Amino acid sequence: MEPSGFRTDWAGSSMTVHDVPEGYDSTVGAINRRIRQSSEGPAGDPVRAAEILVRMAKRRDVPTNLALGVMASEGAIAQNRRLLEQDEKWSAVGRSADFAETYPVEFPQDATA
Repeated sequence: MEPSGFRTDWAGSSMTVHDVPEGYDSTVGAINRRIRQSSEGPAGDPVRAAEILVRMAKRRDVPTNLALGVMASEGAIAQNRRLLEQDEKWSAVGRSADFAETYPVEFPQDATA
C-alpha cells in the first residue's frame, strides 16, 4: 500500500517536525507545507482506508501496489507513465545486453541542455 496523507495524529502534536533542508524545499517541503498548512488537513479518511484494506485482504487478486488516496493514486499514475516512456525509449539498449540480440545499438538522442 502506498498511502496519501490521512487524518491521523501522525504529524500532529505527537510529532516533532524539523525544518526541511533547503535542497528539499521544492519537493518534501512543498508537500509538507500543503498538508500542514491546509485548514482541512490531509484528505484521507483513516476509517475508509482501514475498511478498504480489510476488504482487500479477503481477495485473491490483490494488487502488487495499491495507491490509496487521490494524491497517491495520481502520483503513481504519473510516475508509471514516466517509467513506461523511459522503458520504451531505452528498450533496444536494454535488450542489446543479451547474446541473441543485435549489438551495439544506437542510443536514443541525448537531451539538449
